[in-house]
Amino acid sequence: MAPEKASQQPDMETKLESEPKPNQEPEAGDDLDPAKSIKKIRTIVETLHTLFPPQLPNLTKSRSIPPPKSKVQKVSLTPAISAPIGTTSLNHDESENSIHKLKRNLRLLEEDVAKLRVLNEVVGEEVSRHIVPLDKLLQKVEKGTTKSQLTKGMKKDLEDVNKKIFNLMCQVPLLPNRRRKPGGLDSEDGEVENNGKGIECLPGIHANEEDLKRLAVFRQVKEKFIELRIDRKICMLSFAVFPENQEVNRTMLMYWWIGEGILPDGIKPEDAVKDILKEFMEKKLIEPVENKRKVEPNCYKMTPFVHSSVVLISEEIGLFSMYQKGKKPRMKHSDLKKVCLVEESSSQPEAKAKKMPAGDIETVFNVSERFPDFAFKWFSEDQSSGKKKFSSLSKTAYKMLKVFYLGRWERTANRHIEVENPELMKYLKHMTKLKLLSFQGISRIERLDDAVCKLRELIILDLRACYNLEKLPDKIDSLKALTYLDITDCYMIDRMPKRLSWLDNLEVLKGFVVSDATDVETFCLLSELKHLKKLRKLSITINKGGEFTVSQLFVDIQDFSNLEKLKVAWGGINEHNKAESTSGAVKEFIRSMTRLPPNSPVTGPKPHKAPKKAAVPSHLPEKLMKLDLQCFPDAELPTLLEPGKLRTLEKLYIKGGTKLTGFGKSVPEEPTECSVKVLRLKFLPRLKVEWRELRELYFPKLEFLDKYQCPQVSFCPCDGIGIWRDKSTQL
Repeated sequence: MAPEKASQQPDMETKLESEPKPNQEPEAGDDLDPAKSIKKIRTIVETLHTLFPPQLPNLTKSRSIPPPKSKVQKVSLTPAISAPIGTTSLNHDESENSIHKLKRNLRLLEEDVAKLRVLNEVVGEEVSRHIVPLDKLLQKVEKGTTKSQLTKGMKKDLEDVNKKIFNLMCQVPLLPNRRRKPGGLDSEDGEVENNGKGIECLPGIHANEEDLKRLAVFRQVKEKFIELRIDRKICMLSFAVFPENQEVNRTMLMYWWIGEGILPDGIKPEDAVKDILKEFMEKKLIEPVENKRKVEPNCYKMTPFVHSSVVLISEEIGLFSMYQKGKKPRMKHSDLKKVCLVEESSSQPEAKAKKMPAGDIETVFNVSERFPDFAFKWFSEDQSSGKKKFSSLSKTAYKMLKVFYLGRWERTANRHIEVENPELMKYLKHMTKLKLLSFQGISRIERLDDAVCKLRELIILDLRACYNLEKLPDKIDSLKALTYLDITDCYMIDRMPKRLSWLDNLEVLKGFVVSDATDVETFCLLSELKHLKKLRKLSITINKGGEFTVSQLFVDIQDFSNLEKLKVAWGGINEHNKAESTSGAVKEFIRSMTRLPPNSPVTGPKPHKAPKKAAVPSHLPEKLMKLDLQCFPDAELPTLLEPGKLRTLEKLYIKGGTKLTGFGKSVPEEPTECSVKVLRLKFLPRLKVEWRELRELYFPKLEFLDKYQCPQVSFCPCDGIGIWRDKSTQL
């Protein structure tokens, strides 16, 4: 085979190097080298750019503001309107913008072509390695030197080669398996759709469906899918809603799968999700996102080809119906009662309550819609499949709905989501069987409607990064089944409702606020969380000054019997008076940036009365395995946090602490009994310790160290980014 390829190479090179003569149309086969074509187009675009140079600085700002233009802008452009057609500032601005976009896209395309060339070389090099051993194996079989069946060694060699070839196939993007037709690349039988413009769609998923089904890689993905248990099949197909190569967070997947009710009983959901994702990785269906600072991955993605196969399988089954051949993704009610909100769903006819049959919907998931509040209207009182209103005596209920995920699934804040009419949340009271409710990252939600308290079967309430949210419902204890509550990064919340400590099933609480509020009868104290007997994961933000010391913190949490993970972030308690004078200004700034009413009452912190006796904690929670301290305020660690006392703790993170100088009053003479395996030290300018003391005396069982911006933690054998791993162990 190799000599035959070599004989064909000169003809290919001749094709790529051939140029059309001046004033002559290129013949079929000319200009097939994308690099040369791109170079020619860029030359033309550069010429256009010289003809349409950038505008004056005083007009460039208007290009960043979406239409319609303001009156001030129209006045500033008045002199230009009287100019001849084709030379106005408006046309000039549009031309410049189009040319700029074209230049940028050509540059990106050129980079992609270069990557494809590199991939071609890598594939060729890898494949050529297997020619000789496979040829030797064939010779042995033909000469009869082997038995009628392959030996175990031969089978293993073939399997290794098969895995490597399969991995290569997954890296190659799916391309159409046909030659260019006379009508153009985007046409069939010479007819061009969309008025001659390129069709916006997901490349390689639908336009090449028939080609995809014929390929061996698709069959392998489908075979692996068939081998999965029924619950894990649904888990695998859930990746179809995300864009290819998009990083998907493990916690978000866990929330979704809990809401769907597909995780097994009798095991922690976190462990169950890890087992599922591990199986998917072993089958090469997903791959972890590498992060050297992580002991284990917490984000995953699918390669383009596997993702395309999963999308096609999910459509065949009828689980998700987002995609259409040759068109952008579209919101649609799938056969298996799932609805995915995509970009511009709010402008579709189905966005209206009368057009969307909501009675049997099980899942509403926001993939890319920025204004998703229209989905509330589907579950209103007078929406009864478009026939008639519910009678005054009957109760409106949508008992099929289990997942209502309107928030952001991405951990990055690139996609702005906004609820234009928060009053629509009143329809939540009709979602009586809801298990998961997510408003993560949604703006303009100042408070939760009391209707939330009617969701008696709600397991997960995800309010992460709702920056405008000011308070939680006072009757939050009505959520009897609530297990996960996430209010991380809700900066406007300054106190917790009193009945929060009445949630008997709460296991994970993220974002609990300890504040300077003095009306203890109306808000929940940290010490009162000891009544949450199932609480195993807690994150706290401390905005409280005065005498609420580090010792007082550990006194309050020492009796949390099932607490396994604790994260504490201090804010502004070192200089209490300064915090008191500036906190009001900070809240007013947040209000102004989020368009809240300027005169809305904002309760500032009040002086905290010092306790009569200094609190001294006696022990850490007995099951605590991970402790994360951020912006630590003191110069010394409490006695119970000295390494010699940490006999059950496995992970210790100290991130930020301008005063902290050491791990104890003196360096131990012998190795301690500390059980910490993972240690992270960040932004600790005064912490002074040498590697020998750190590794041999303080933390003798250490397996992983992450050191960043700690100039006096010296002689550590870390790599360029401050990471050290014990080679004798594998985490």
